[in-house]
Parts: sequence; C-alpha cells; structure tokens
Amino acid sequence: MSVHISFSKKDLIKIIEDNNLNINTKLNRHELCKILIENLDSNKLYYLLEPNTNKKITIDQKNEIILIGKKIKSYVKSGLDNSKDTYNNTDDAICDGIYIAQYGDISSVRKAINLLNQALDINIELTISEKVQNELLEKEKIKKNQTPRLQIKHGKYVVEF
Repeated sequence: MSVHISFSKKDLIKIIEDNNLNINTKLNRHELCKILIENLDSNKLYYLLEPNTNKKITIDQKNEIILIGKKIKSYVKSGLDNSKDTYNNTDDAICDGIYIAQYGDISSVRKAINLLNQALDINIELTISEKVQNELLEKEKIKKNQTPRLQIKHGKYVVEF
C-alpha cells in the first residue's frame, strides 16, 4: 500500500493541516507518504490510496482549453460573425463554451464564458474550485477597499486669509 502518485507534496501538506495531524511538513514527499500510510486507519485517510479527484490537468490540455477560450473571445468580439474561420455557427461556440466551463479555475476560461454569456444572453455555469473562489473573493475585497470614497467630516472649521 502506498499513497497514490497523483497526490503532490502540497496536497499531502494540505491534508495534514486539514486533519490537524502532528506531522513535520518539512519532510519530503516519500517520508510524508510513509507516515500517512502508518496513520491510515486511525485518521480514515483511505482516499489517499485512490487517484486524486482534484488532479490538475496537464499542460497540453490546459493549452488546448486556453486556445478554445481565445477562439470564443475572438468570435464574440468580432460581433458573432460566422464568416470568420473560428466558428461556422453559434451552436459550435456554445458547445465549446460548455466544454471549457468545467475548467473555470483558468482565468481566460472565465473571461471567455462571461463574454459568451453576455453576448448571447445565455447562462453557462462555470465550475470553480473552492480555493480559486476564495482567492477571487479576497481579490474583490481588496479591490473594493482600494476605490476612493467621498468622506464628509462634520465640525467647525476656521479659515483665515
């Protein structure tokens, strides 16, 4: 028995932190795996033996998805013009949009789907992981705090010339 190879060291460290395990996270992946296998029964970590369901996509897959997103953005920005090379009809663009919507963690996919939703007045739901969702909310909070606001201070002021 061993931890499935699809779990990276970062994944293992997150599991250790989430389960409040007293394991030194500075160890290498191999040593972490040994310790987690020893604690498998006591902490109910049997899912470590199966492939990681949150496994990231490969670089080639990501590049293909980004390319599809660029095609969608180009199609929408050209005014949904079917005479261009990108798409022969709107249905093809919608099908590609539905396909890439499951990769909502990629920023160019989010932009492409938002443009497609606005242009065609449809609602394609993005699948965004909880981690990326929290990062986006944090960025939004920071952005809201940066915007200047009008502040009115009440009181008596003396102006001398």
